[in-house]
Amino acid sequence: MNLQRCRFLKYLAVAGALSLSLAGCGGGGGGSNPPAQNPVPGIASVSPLSAPAGSGAFTLAVTGSNFINGSVVQWGGSGRATTYINSTRLTAAITAADLANASTVAITVFNPAPGGGTSGSLNFLVLPLTIVTTSLPDAHNGKAYSFGLQAISGTPPYSWSTASGSPPGGLSLSAGGVISGTPSTVAGDTTVSFTVQVADSAAQQHTAVQALSIVVRAGSLGRNDTCATATPISNGVIRGSISPYGDIDVYSFHGTAGQTVTIQTFAQRLTIYGDPGSIDIFLDSFLELLDSGCNQLTYNDDISPGVVLDSIISNYTLPSTGTYYIRVSDLGGNGRPDFIYDLSLTGAN
Repeated sequence: MNLQRCRFLKYLAVAGALSLSLAGCGGGGGGSNPPAQNPVPGIASVSPLSAPAGSGAFTLAVTGSNFINGSVVQWGGSGRATTYINSTRLTAAITAADLANASTVAITVFNPAPGGGTSGSLNFLVLPLTIVTTSLPDAHNGKAYSFGLQAISGTPPYSWSTASGSPPGGLSLSAGGVISGTPSTVAGDTTVSFTVQVADSAAQQHTAVQALSIVVRAGSLGRNDTCATATPISNGVIRGSISPYGDIDVYSFHGTAGQTVTIQTFAQRLTIYGDPGSIDIFLDSFLELLDSGCNQLTYNDDISPGVVLDSIISNYTLPSTGTYYIRVSDLGGNGRPDFIYDLSLTGAN
């Protein structure tokens, strides 16, 4: 077919007047093929899953399927600057403004036309600053008291104060969140209620309040060496001592099935032979977590055997809802007044 005839037939095909195959003229007469359709994306996970309210900008990683160079990660339906890694991974720039206030945000991925569409969603949590210490151990006449309050989901460092009322006479709350001192003598058991406030260090500062109370006991402290005489505690840091010789301390807390708890002891560091340049841990703590029947669930001796004699039970998943016990002792059965330790609990109710 000569060149002039081919040009004429292609003109007719483009004009819609000819539907014949233009054999010998370099292609068919139906015009260009339709563009490929983009797939609908799928979303499987995001990392991280949460961030504190008021925290700074970060990069969100998204995994899934059918991602293309042009996919957009959406934050609550609004697109964010997105980087295509491959067909199963994207990253997105989340701004500080996105994290200004506590909320639950739907994360989706959008593929543009032709075709394309929006994936299902996964929730990202912008967490509020929260005080997780909900109860305090009793105080006793003439007995030194120390308990560190605990907050989560804010931007450290935290600053603590009393919002109303005050701790019992002789006790005070530090800016670091420790209630300490020696309570004033009371003639009978006395409950003192007060409210604490914590403020974080976010650019847009957040605060939280929690009502608390301390019972000041007129009687002696007694021993807390069995589950029946355990000292009730909640999330926070309590100071205790393994004294006298052979002493055991038992604490109780309430937990919920599926929650993870972390329990850790920090023994007082003591100087060797009065040499301030030589510090060691003399309390070789042994830490146990017990169930409601006082049966051992798990234990830990040394964080780092032969190096760090403190103990830790990390991210233990509670099997049921109810009362649990923490038992602290010296591995060698020793005890003396300077075997002082801090016991930290997180994850309790």
